[in-house]
Amino acid sequence: MREKTDAEVYFTPKQAAECFNLSLSTIKNYIYAGKLKTLITPGGHHRISKAELLSVLEAKVTVASVSETSDIQLAQVLCSALFNVFKTLGKPGDSFIIHGRKVSKIASDLSKALALSAKESKYIEMAALVHDIGNIGIDRRVILKAGLLTSQEYEFIKKHPGIGKELLNSMNQMQEIADIVSQHHERMDGKGYPEGLSGSIITKGARIISIAEAYDSMVSEYSYKSPVSKDMAIAELIQHKGTQFDADMVEVFVKII
Repeated sequence: MREKTDAEVYFTPKQAAECFNLSLSTIKNYIYAGKLKTLITPGGHHRISKAELLSVLEAKVTVASVSETSDIQLAQVLCSALFNVFKTLGKPGDSFIIHGRKVSKIASDLSKALALSAKESKYIEMAALVHDIGNIGIDRRVILKAGLLTSQEYEFIKKHPGIGKELLNSMNQMQEIADIVSQHHERMDGKGYPEGLSGSIITKGARIISIAEAYDSMVSEYSYKSPVSKDMAIAELIQHKGTQFDADMVEVFVKII
């Protein structure tokens, strides 16, 4: 039973673990590490006050929350720095910058409409911003080419998701973003690239960005293409839902766009 001393509630280690949904080993580790103060009974047993345990757990949650926030903030700084690399490409780089910003905004809106967590939405927003960052590792003559690409040049372009993943994985706070970036050209039917992933194996973030990127590419005017109407772009997404795009996400996107 729980014991009371001076109106305070005390637990045995086992009772504390059960009450706060923790493992007994976690409670014992806190005690042995000196992070959890206890009373020792005449028989040499530990007794833990409820107030002490709540204080320790609250501190742990606060530290984790601060650490998580710091990681996200650092990832944002790194994304912004990487994004600005596109400026070295001159005018073609401006297209990547404009496209990245638009896709990021659309992906953020869709993430929220899908009721994803604030943390997950933020990482998807950042991944969308730098989803094309792998292009800086492609031959500049291909990236800067004004006309249509040859089949061989297109194969070079298809390497950019993998290059982007490698680049992002080289930075500690960017692993959350790397897989999303590497998969944004995968398709629900497995006919995408670079790995031919399919269905739910593809991360939610990549499936969201796939829709956002396709929509912006269709409705915006870039040097390599003329825009189509919003209705035509939506019709294209609907036509390819379930094959190229996540069907449920397309349904939500059509409602919010």
